[in-house]
Amino acid sequence: MSNYANFTRMYNLEDIPERTGKIKKVHIKDKLKEIGVEIEDLQLGTFDQIGEFTAKKARSADSKEYKTAGCFFRPNYERGILIYSLIKKYNIKSFLEIGFGRGYATLCAAMAMHEAFGPGTGRIVAVDPSLDDDFVNFLSQKFPPEWFELIEFKKGFSNAVVPSLDEKFDFIYIDGDHTYNAVKEDWENTKEKFNKFLMFDDYHLPTKTQSEIQCANLIDSIDDDTKELIIMDRRIFFDDRRIPDEEIDYGQVLLTNSE
Repeated sequence: MSNYANFTRMYNLEDIPERTGKIKKVHIKDKLKEIGVEIEDLQLGTFDQIGEFTAKKARSADSKEYKTAGCFFRPNYERGILIYSLIKKYNIKSFLEIGFGRGYATLCAAMAMHEAFGPGTGRIVAVDPSLDDDFVNFLSQKFPPEWFELIEFKKGFSNAVVPSLDEKFDFIYIDGDHTYNAVKEDWENTKEKFNKFLMFDDYHLPTKTQSEIQCANLIDSIDDDTKELIIMDRRIFFDDRRIPDEEIDYGQVLLTNSE
């Protein structure tokens, strides 16, 4: 989740709809095969390098896994692999991310566009109220400058920034404030703005509960035959928790514009 978690917006209270949990599910490895991407052909080390500065997390010292598996872990690096693969496969030349966070998804998108189209071709807009210029400058010293030439950083809440963008994007990634009203507003502001793909972060099946993450309540209400939950989170990179595939109840939801 992005740094939006620390900047929850205030809304009038309204009832949050009940979950249905009915959604087409596909494993990340099967989704990659479906679009013609073989894991063996990917440079996993590059995603690991990006994640080292933008996505790696540390466990609490009082957690069970801290003692049994270690402090650091790679949380869902597969989202970056999927974004990268979709961009290259479908010639995605514009990408909007709501919720830059530490920049993992945006940098994976920039890498894909640079590899696919060469220098200077492609547009990425990264929106987040907590964008830190010093941190962005730090990242720019770690990764190719050509990547950053593609990125426009917009500091602000998505409900103010996105309506001001008078354009459509090939691919939109919603990873901002995860409360129901915020996700609903992001959806309303973007559902007519994507040409090819829109993806939501943090869909939880009913067996996974985190009260502050309400993305699924909104996603379940979307009537779209293309909607699919892509099961991921340490399904490609080593999972030191050793959780089997069938017990993973989390992923990202992808919608495809078939027009």
